[in-house]
Amino acid sequence: MEFRIAGPVEAWGTGGQARLPGSKQLALLTALLLHANRVVPVEQLSEALWGDDPPVNAGKALQTYVFRLRRTLAAVEPGADQRLAFTAGYRLRIEPGELDLAVFREQVGHARAAANAGRPQAAAEMFASALELWRGRALIGVSGSYFGAHAARLEEERLAALEERIDADLAAGRDAELVAELQNLADEHPVRERLHGHLMRALYRAGRQAEALRTFHELHDHLADELGIEPGSEITELHQRILRGDPDLAGSRPSVETRPPVEKQAARNDLPGDIGDFTGRDTEMARLLAALPDDGDGSTVVIEAIDGMAGVGKTTLAVHAAHQLTNQYPDAQLFIDLHGHTTEHEAIDPFTALGVLLRALGVSSDQLPHELDQRAALWRAELADRKALVVLDNAASAAQVRPLLPGAASCLALITSRRRLADLDTARTLSLDVLPPQDAIALFSRIAGADRAATEPEAVAEVVELCGFLPLAIRIAAARLHTRPAWTVTYLADRLSSGRGKLAELATGDRSVAAAFTLSYQDLAPDQQRMFRLLGLHPGPSFDAHSAASLAGIGVDQAGSILEGLVDVHLLNQPAPDRYRFHDLLRHHANTTVLAEEHDASRQQALRRLLDFYLHSAVTGDRLLHPQRPPIVLDPPVPGCHLAPMTEGPVALLAWFDVEHHCLLAAQQTALIQGWYAVAWQFAWTLGAYHQRRGHVHDDLAAWQVGLAAAIQLGDPAIRSTAHRFLGWAYARVGRHIEAQEHLQQALALAESTGDQPSQAHCHQALALALGHQGQHQRALEHATHALHLYRALGAAAWEADALNRVGWFVAQLGRYDQARAPLEEAVILHRRHHNRDGEASTLDSLGFVARRSGQHAQAVDYYQQALALRRNLGATYEVANTLDALGHPHAALGQLDEARAAWQEALQLYRAQRRTADADRVQQQLDALNQPAT
Repeated sequence: MEFRIAGPVEAWGTGGQARLPGSKQLALLTALLLHANRVVPVEQLSEALWGDDPPVNAGKALQTYVFRLRRTLAAVEPGADQRLAFTAGYRLRIEPGELDLAVFREQVGHARAAANAGRPQAAAEMFASALELWRGRALIGVSGSYFGAHAARLEEERLAALEERIDADLAAGRDAELVAELQNLADEHPVRERLHGHLMRALYRAGRQAEALRTFHELHDHLADELGIEPGSEITELHQRILRGDPDLAGSRPSVETRPPVEKQAARNDLPGDIGDFTGRDTEMARLLAALPDDGDGSTVVIEAIDGMAGVGKTTLAVHAAHQLTNQYPDAQLFIDLHGHTTEHEAIDPFTALGVLLRALGVSSDQLPHELDQRAALWRAELADRKALVVLDNAASAAQVRPLLPGAASCLALITSRRRLADLDTARTLSLDVLPPQDAIALFSRIAGADRAATEPEAVAEVVELCGFLPLAIRIAAARLHTRPAWTVTYLADRLSSGRGKLAELATGDRSVAAAFTLSYQDLAPDQQRMFRLLGLHPGPSFDAHSAASLAGIGVDQAGSILEGLVDVHLLNQPAPDRYRFHDLLRHHANTTVLAEEHDASRQQALRRLLDFYLHSAVTGDRLLHPQRPPIVLDPPVPGCHLAPMTEGPVALLAWFDVEHHCLLAAQQTALIQGWYAVAWQFAWTLGAYHQRRGHVHDDLAAWQVGLAAAIQLGDPAIRSTAHRFLGWAYARVGRHIEAQEHLQQALALAESTGDQPSQAHCHQALALALGHQGQHQRALEHATHALHLYRALGAAAWEADALNRVGWFVAQLGRYDQARAPLEEAVILHRRHHNRDGEASTLDSLGFVARRSGQHAQAVDYYQQALALRRNLGATYEVANTLDALGHPHAALGQLDEARAAWQEALQLYRAQRRTADADRVQQQLDALNQPAT
């Protein structure tokens, strides 16, 4: 095949040119060709295709474009789809000679070798051959900042090769024939000194001295007008030699560029000392080093922006990396603190920073231009012939950094910032996270002392976790321990977890985690500050834009914009699209700040808006999931509360509950603490059906413990009866039968004391279920029958169906299978009439049990499969596991061993995921027995 990117992007095979419809497929191919035969991370491909605005489903969309590209390549070259493979990213295999850019670089390498060997004519021909591969500007057909930066670098490569070709032509004596070409090139590139030097030399050798001198003056004027600088020393010397009529310029001589360079100032190294206890960051170091040019030819300007939260170790990493790279950038290693986030200094403006950097390169103060643009141009000019490394530390913004970036090849800029510099188009970004646990432990041990750490490994692990694995926090904690011989690691852990607070402990000398966080907070806009501190009230582990909008009492779009801004400055993490969370220490800081800056009434109002958001959203979702449940009456949500948009269908609704589950439980606890007792018990009611469907039995128990505590405070006998009933059933499900009976009997007594017959029926139903869990099937049948009579007397057909199922089930448990069928079949009819799919699935499962125990295994399989289909559709994963377990038995009895094995293997996976160890062990034994050879 043949791939072309030195011009319009194209792919050719034996079947002709590949048709690449759509900009995304072309962009994907281009990105892969720019990194031919190397793995390109998914994140980088996403950036190439969508820039800073990838779709929510970017991963799946990328897979689709990869599939289409494979198909496109295979259409013109059989088997070409196999060239594109996935290994932690995508890699496009290119054979030697297939990619025009690779061929160009190879030929340029040969040409340079010929020039260095004193063969200018051969070198000129080789350069010319390489340049013929170009069909215009690189990467025609793709757009965006990602490709724009690459195209600019490739254009610089092309121009460098063109200049070297002309250099070789001049050395070979082809002066006169070059004049016209060089005049056109000088017009196209009016400030490119090397081309103008070539033109001056060619004109002079052609006897056109006046034109050569005029060329210099034109260059001088362009540089002064456009960049505010003077021509460089080499072309200035060439100008003087032409004025003098230097005889060495006549004839075939080495060009200006091949003479020994003007002596420069000795290399300067301003880097701070490397960190002696630098620990971990192997992946990040590899990422930084991988960005450097493979061949070391300096054809690519590398800019790396390292961002992350305060205290995560950005400067430490940048300085450590810079020390590792000094040999590759020998001409200068410069460091400047831009004071984007410091208490002692205002952020340094670019004009002042350029003065510092230029003086570091030997430019005297009286030579510094008085305009920002002119200083930036002089800075780039000074770096043009140097291999220099520049660390721009603690940047406040991309605007502060942009004038300080090198403009020539062979330079590396390392930038650190607490802000994601997404608008710094030419930079690669590396966002630092906290340390992995093992690296955090290693860092603590190196600072505190390996011997002390080794004696208390569990306490060390606890300390670094209490530090949130944040390097600054770990360093401070370890330093405090190191300077206090009487302390143990356990004592330090106790102090960090005590009521005094972690942030107060994480300070020593002039270093403080809280102070670092405060600087980030102070740099925020007022609306961002308010959101940050109010989020300190949020009781859950994460949140979305709707909950944040309710908390702050603002619009959802405005809240989303503020949250994204907090992500950009690393005050929030974003584990998933539209999902946000704090680092643990930042949560503490936000909570401390809100208590200090918001008055009590404001905090109460914010919390009430948040809890109303969760309660009303959950009730809406529960009604959509379980329309047969009797509704509860809620007060209207308070103003400023924005309910979550609910999508109908069990999969989407259950997904919302799955994501928000821990937040809902935390909101319930907050309601109890605040004394909002109605809200607290309503959360318990609302979560009950979800807990049942997902099998969250222990969470259901905890929710109803809070619900009962709130119900007692409310004093309503009906609410108390309901709370006792559900709490008793929750106790039964976790095997705490004594407590179950106590609460269920209290629930029944309260219902009887008020003459509440529906509640009495519900209590008898719950007692039947609880007794069934204990294996007391006869007593369970009595309560189920009592419930059935009460429901029939009330004319409550939907509840009657549930009771019929229970009666049939317990009759079957007593071995009376023929007698069990009638109530179960009647229950199925009623459930279907009332569209109760939960009840229908449960009853079909009961019928499957009866059929299986009656020896009607084929009918049992049918019943179980119907129940299984309903439960899968409902997302009732807890009951899906039970039905799969039951389904395997009739399959095995029918000799359908593969089907039995499949059902039990899936049940085993679900039981393990649900941490139902006893059930998992039992199913494993069933599988082992199934796999035993017949005797």
